Amino acid sequence: MERFFSAAEYEGRWARAESLMATHGFETAVVFGRGGGTTDNCGDILYLTNHYSVSGGTDSLIWSARSFSGVILQRGKMPELHIDEPEGRDDLLAVDNVHCHNHPFIGIAEALVAKGITGRVALCGTQFIPVKYYNQLVERTPQIEWVEYDDLIRQLRRIKSPAELDCYRIAGEAATEATTVLMHGLLAGKSEHEAAGDAARVAVARGGRVQAIGTNHGATMQYDYRNPLTGSSADIPAIGDMVRGTVHAAFHQGYYLDPGRTAVRGPANADQRRLIEATNDIVTRLATMMRPGTRLLDVAVEGDRLTQAFGGEVSPLMKNFPFFGHGIGLSFEQPRISTVMSLPEDRVEQNMVFGVEAFLALEGVGSAFFEDIFIVNADGLELLTHTPHYFW
Repeated sequence: MERFFSAAEYEGRWARAESLMATHGFETAVVFGRGGGTTDNCGDILYLTNHYSVSGGTDSLIWSARSFSGVILQRGKMPELHIDEPEGRDDLLAVDNVHCHNHPFIGIAEALVAKGITGRVALCGTQFIPVKYYNQLVERTPQIEWVEYDDLIRQLRRIKSPAELDCYRIAGEAATEATTVLMHGLLAGKSEHEAAGDAARVAVARGGRVQAIGTNHGATMQYDYRNPLTGSSADIPAIGDMVRGTVHAAFHQGYYLDPGRTAVRGPANADQRRLIEATNDIVTRLATMMRPGTRLLDVAVEGDRLTQAFGGEVSPLMKNFPFFGHGIGLSFEQPRISTVMSLPEDRVEQNMVFGVEAFLALEGVGSAFFEDIFIVNADGLELLTHTPHYFW
C-alpha cells in the first residue's frame, strides 16, 4: 500500500505548526496521540506523521502506555516521532526520524533532556493523557515548564487542504452507502445486529475503520443506542416502529463521518411523519445558513428557535447532544454549533467540513435524529452524504 498524502502535504502541515508555535512564543512542542483501536484521540499524530498505534492494553513488567505515541516539534528542525512499537513503517510514515520505546512517555522525556530543552514547552493531549503517564513525563523533565496547548494542531486541522477534501469526497461515498444499507436493513425486518453488520461490511470493505454503528427503534428511541455496549441489539423493529441508524467511522485515511437517519418501518402515521420531516427541515434550513463568515452562534440561535417552534419534549438524547452540529475531520472537531458551546468568535470558514444535525422528540411518538456532512465551499455547501432523507 502507498501513503495517501504527498511529502509536500506533510511539510506544509509542519510549517504551519511551526508558525503557530512562533506566534505563541514556543520553540518546542510535544504532541501526543492515542490509537490502539479508537479514533477519537489519534488525529494529531496521524495528521503530522501518518502513524497510528496498533496495540493497547494495561501496563506490564516490560511496557507502559501502550497505544500512545508522541511527536517532538522544534522550530527549524524536522519532527521527531516516538512510538510504542518495536519498529516504524518506513513505507507509511511521513517522517524519517523515528524512535521506538517500550515506555513512550519516559522515552520522550529522556529525548528532551538529551536535547537540552529547557523552559516553556507546549503540551498537546492533556485531555486524554492519564495522570500516571503525565507524571512519568514531568518527573523526568524538571527543567521544562509544561504549558497546556491542546489546540495547537487541532486548530490547524479545522481548515482542510485540497488533498484532504478529495479524501473526504471518497469517504462520503462510503458513508452514504453504509448508511443507506443500514437503513434499508432496519426497514426490511432485519435485526439491528444484522443491519449493523451489513453496514460495517460496507465501511470496512471500502477501507474504513468502524467506531460505532448505532441503532434504535420503538420504545427506547429517546436514547442514543438500544444497546449502549454494542450500539445495536438482536431485536427486530416491528411494523409501525420508528427506527434510527447512525454510522460512525473513519471511512477513508482516518477521515471521519457520522451521518444518521430516522424512518418508520411500514406506513408512517401523521405524527411520525411530522416529527421526521420537522427534524430534517431543521438540518436543511440551518445548512443554508452555513456560509463563510457566518457566526455559528447565529446558526445555533435559529436552530433553537426552530426547535421551540416545533414544541414536543426534551429527550435524554437531546440533553446528551445540545448542539446542531460540529466540525469534523480525523474525529469530531471544534467548533460546535450551539448556543451553550459555541464561542462568539466561532465562524464558518471555507474548506471546513461540518456535520449539521438536529434532534426532536414528541411524547407518545418517539424521537428523531438527522445528520448530513458538508464541505464548506466559497459559494455554498457541498453535500457528502447522499442517503435518502425519507423512506416512504
